[in-house]
Amino acid sequence: MSKPRMIEKAKNFSLVVLFLSTVLLLYFFWGNSAFDNADASNQNPDENILDAAYLIQPDQIVVNFGADNYTVLMPGETGIWQNSGSEACILDEINQFGLADNILVKEITKEQYLEAMKYRSIQAAFNFNIPMTDFCINFDLEKPQSYETIDTVTSIGYSTGSAESLLIYDGKNGKYYRMAADADHTNFSGLIDTIETAGYDIYYPASTYLGVNNNTLVPLALETNLRSFPFRQDTYSYQTEKISAVAENFFGGNFDFVRKITEDNGTIIYMYGYGQNVLIANTDGSIEYKEEQTTNDENQGFLEALKTAVQFVAKHGSWESLDGARLTPYLKDVIVDPENEIGYRFIFGMEINGTKLFYEDGEAIVIEVTSGQVTYYKRSMIDFNQEDLDAIAGYDSEPAFSSVNLIAQNYQYLYNILIESGGINASLDQTVVFEDVASLITQMQIGYIRLASEEITEIQPVWVVTINNINVYFDLYSAEPLGYGEEQKE
Repeated sequence: MSKPRMIEKAKNFSLVVLFLSTVLLLYFFWGNSAFDNADASNQNPDENILDAAYLIQPDQIVVNFGADNYTVLMPGETGIWQNSGSEACILDEINQFGLADNILVKEITKEQYLEAMKYRSIQAAFNFNIPMTDFCINFDLEKPQSYETIDTVTSIGYSTGSAESLLIYDGKNGKYYRMAADADHTNFSGLIDTIETAGYDIYYPASTYLGVNNNTLVPLALETNLRSFPFRQDTYSYQTEKISAVAENFFGGNFDFVRKITEDNGTIIYMYGYGQNVLIANTDGSIEYKEEQTTNDENQGFLEALKTAVQFVAKHGSWESLDGARLTPYLKDVIVDPENEIGYRFIFGMEINGTKLFYEDGEAIVIEVTSGQVTYYKRSMIDFNQEDLDAIAGYDSEPAFSSVNLIAQNYQYLYNILIESGGINASLDQTVVFEDVASLITQMQIGYIRLASEEITEIQPVWVVTINNINVYFDLYSAEPLGYGEEQKE
């Protein structure tokens, strides 16, 4: 064989080896779409990851003092649900109940459940269904074998009308249960007395004020020191250094195999491989991360999936703003098997100084866990100067606009929203219009609102009227309509 031909063959062989090495290298990087290796360099084993028990809390706590005299407590405003101090709380009393011998579980009717709650009572109502087993594990409660009859917990309560019992509503299956012990081993009655003695805002059924058949609890009068304060988005797509730092949390410090695309409107897209992993920095200040599912493990249960979500958020942006503004997260809603994929979509809300922050459009954090893997994550957090909030805490309280007068003043506005959403048929009879609106109200509460308009740069205190699954926002002190939006399911 001639020397030139030998040299040519050697060159060809070298090219083949180089080609195969390149393919193997690309396979090594692109095949790992879960970023286990890349993300490991950013994981801090000492990082403070929130306990899931801290995030699972009731939407509201309803206390009945008897004679249709109620109050409604928000978990963020009080330690009545759970606390780390010596004061009594609902979870402590539930645990005491679980220590009793021979607890019997019996299904009861809705009418029996509602009848029991007409007595002096207290109940914690969640906005989602919690599997009974996970409920007990999460809150470190004793779980007698008899509890296995109950599938999920949507609300749990105590009534002096059945003092040796706890009452549970299973919203997943529309069933009601009475768990009965041999005697009353709890001090729920004393807890109710303590709330009553300490003073409270008075709530009555809407039927008392509005003359319609509606048992939704409405406050008689509220005083509050909530005020508007300026805010900014946590990130903006034009903040290139901050966006790059965010991207490093997902892709690690090596961007050799990550493509960066800047669209005409300013949106920035980071894409790994052939789109297996995508991070989008939107112009509205939100970020979205999508990951191709690669695991085929058995689906995690509710609590394990929640822990996966909590750990992911802690390592990819934290539960505060990136600049450290203090917000308190809570689990707002849970959708099981979203988009027909086996898993959970967790929606997290935020509280500011114990007051819920509502979004006219979107949510603070949404995360999907599919077969134990995070496949979708959206973050739309706000940032603000803590000094502004500290100053508000020192303001004097003043009366909020009357809840009843708010409905009377804005019922036509609410009616138009119902018509637009297809929730009701139009009527020319104003008496019927008012009654239709009043009968469909399912909740009234106060909070903060982040309106969707980019021109509005303040978080504002509001009345939140929930009607036909739509949140409608009114200025807390003038009752001026500010906006509305359907409860977010993302």
